[in-house]
Amino acid sequence: MKQHTGEEIRAIMADMPAEAIESLKTAYAEHQITEHEARWWGYLMFARTGAYEGTEYAIPVMGGGQARQGFLSYVLDDREGNRRHGLIRRPWPESGFDRA
Repeated sequence: MKQHTGEEIRAIMADMPAEAIESLKTAYAEHQITEHEARWWGYLMFARTGAYEGTEYAIPVMGGGQARQGFLSYVLDDREGNRRHGLIRRPWPESGFDRA
């Protein structure tokens, strides 16, 4: 995965097409996907593949093989980690967290 600066990350997230954001939000409507969650996933996909589309990527692991990461499991794990630490992510386009 290519490394990006904070400003590059924000620019990539800001450039994500609205259709791609809505596609993720619609596909997982029951989980109330936020714009930030959709944009962050878009950044992860862009950094790995050069495109915003997709709901799963694979990471090569030592010894051969791949570890797969899916959109919904990533979002739910991230939410749980934030909840466990008493954090609430600020809405896009703000960055950072507030305390719960």
